[in-house]
Amino acid sequence: MSKQFSRRDFLKGAAAAGAGAMTMGLTACSPAAAGNSPSGAGTADNMVLSDQTYRNLKWKFEVMPEEYPIPEEKITKTVTHDIIIIGSGMSGLCTAVSTKESGADVRVISAGKRPISRGGSNHAIGSKKQKELGIDYTPDTASGRHAAKVEKHSAACYIDERKWSTWINNSGPAMDWMIDKMASKGLKVCLEPGYVDPDGILTVPAASHSFYNEEVPFGMLFGAPLCAQAYADIFKDMGGEIDFQTRALYLIRDDNNTGRVSAVVAQNLETGEYIKYSANRAVVLATGDFSKDPDMMAKYSPWAWNLYRNSIDTTKVDYDVALAFNGLYPGDGHKMGLWIGAGWQKTYPNAPMINCGAPGPKVNSIDNFWGINLTSDGKRYHNEVTNFSYGAIAILQLPDHIAYSVWDSRYAYIQDIWETFGCSVNNENGILGATPEQMIAGWEADVEAGTCWKANTIEELVDKMGFKGEARANAIESINNYTKYAEQGRDEEYHVNPSVLHPIKTPPFYAARTHFGKDAMTFLCVTGGLRTNEYMQVCEDDDTPIDGLFNTGIMVGDYYAGTYNFVMPGQNLGGVCNCLSYILGRRLADQNFKFRSGRIQRVSTPEDESAQNDGSSMASLGSGDASYNDGVYTGTGSGGMGGDVKVEVTIENGKLASLTYTDNETPEIGGKALPELVEQAVSANAATVDSVSGATMTSTAFKAALADALTKAAK
Repeated sequence: MSKQFSRRDFLKGAAAAGAGAMTMGLTACSPAAAGNSPSGAGTADNMVLSDQTYRNLKWKFEVMPEEYPIPEEKITKTVTHDIIIIGSGMSGLCTAVSTKESGADVRVISAGKRPISRGGSNHAIGSKKQKELGIDYTPDTASGRHAAKVEKHSAACYIDERKWSTWINNSGPAMDWMIDKMASKGLKVCLEPGYVDPDGILTVPAASHSFYNEEVPFGMLFGAPLCAQAYADIFKDMGGEIDFQTRALYLIRDDNNTGRVSAVVAQNLETGEYIKYSANRAVVLATGDFSKDPDMMAKYSPWAWNLYRNSIDTTKVDYDVALAFNGLYPGDGHKMGLWIGAGWQKTYPNAPMINCGAPGPKVNSIDNFWGINLTSDGKRYHNEVTNFSYGAIAILQLPDHIAYSVWDSRYAYIQDIWETFGCSVNNENGILGATPEQMIAGWEADVEAGTCWKANTIEELVDKMGFKGEARANAIESINNYTKYAEQGRDEEYHVNPSVLHPIKTPPFYAARTHFGKDAMTFLCVTGGLRTNEYMQVCEDDDTPIDGLFNTGIMVGDYYAGTYNFVMPGQNLGGVCNCLSYILGRRLADQNFKFRSGRIQRVSTPEDESAQNDGSSMASLGSGDASYNDGVYTGTGSGGMGGDVKVEVTIENGKLASLTYTDNETPEIGGKALPELVEQAVSANAATVDSVSGATMTSTAFKAALADALTKAAK
């Protein structure tokens, strides 16, 4: 039995509870019901919110539109497959190829006219391309651990590390698979340069993989569309079908929105006909971000919306949008999930993707300018040595969002070759770095174009920059102080690493300005959305998975926090759009894979809670001297690559005599690790075995299963 709740149904229920509908962006209690509104606050326009009224509010996007569900007689046909994927970007098409290649019956629908994606950097850890170039960057190297930990703490630990663990541990094999797929369609791979931080904090080895061909060598910015098209061609070569210009409207969840998601209703944008796509096993949402919906931005990413609301055009939606800086998509998949009971991610607010800090010559191609950065009152405002994302955020903290950069002609010679945006390790894609002379020629061209200033004295330069009065005096003093700090090898204000402090004393001098809303702090998109577990299942507010519903790509909840910071450049495409989508495809195709189902089981008894709190239930399991009751015991551990890991242990004479396990793990990773884990466990007579390198998920699930079994056997 299937039923959909419409907006009318919701409002009837709200009215029965004493609520009305507001006419702006929310449905809510009537203003009179607020109780504590001040005099004159009798309309929705000036209602004062309280905790109580806020909790009763619903935004319009959270309620299914009145015209849905479409009457059955208007649905012209039903198309049935095991798996329906909504979206023809990188994540949707990667999932489709991975699933189809593994033998599953899958169909893709998309509101766009063609495969589409943006950018082109794909971060991976431990790929064959990195090994080919001698780059030692794996989950177990210091550089791999460092990069992941910096990202985790940059996000104030709000990220879901379980999803990150899946990416990190499978990143190399997933990228190798992608490299092979792209090569089959004539695309080459190169590595973008790593990031070098003189303090080591943001340092990351070369890990962003860009795909290119002779016609489009600039894979860093334009490679993703090539990859999306390649995935679509591969999918079609395998017999897969993609229904373009077919916009998904709403999901069908059985049993009054409490059961399995069994279908999606869509509309062909050319003919206007309505089509029901039934999914025997799964519906996958891969519909991109929600930056084109003003209400969603206002609720879920308010600080970014307040900044960019005048530059994001929410009146037009282009499902074929390429690289753009005024919003991308309207959150179709997010809304469909919310309408059938999906929860929202735990991290708040949703992280926007913003870059372009202070202008000037860049040591790394994705830098903020490392020389002196000034405010409009002529003072420094931060430690300038950071990347262009953090540099942009620093400028957004300034009252007028304006920053200036100053450097001298000698700055061109601080390195022999400068990275250019789009270049690669060993210049494989043919895009070369710049010499000092080429850098100066570029500055001169900028002066001619009016985007830079040039002068023979600092005073003349400051005048050309427009500083007057006290601000002029401040700017001159700041520049002179900066030169003093460079010469003495100590920055007395922001403690910039002395190795990158350079005097500003060799004419001619150059300067540039960045001004928010005009030429910098570009907004790319917003990340995250529906609550998603480590298996990419969409969940309700209490983390209960919604059977049959998955999502992937940038809309995955709790993968980012704060801001998308580019510390691991290309993590979005390489992580959620490629690796996690690849893993999801494999799991969906494996009918033996056990996804989570049913209500999440919490601590059920005071005894259980006490044992968890004092650690007593696990203490004896960590000792090789432990003694158990003879017999055969089973245990289950969740979170393996192939789902739950189950073990059966045999206890003889109080000791662990033998152990068997269910082998649902991937042969190349978990399948190789399990025999080693068994040998360790039997030898140790305990659950405290060492994880196998490269198989962390399998190791963790195995140890949990063994601990479960030994707990049952414990005396």
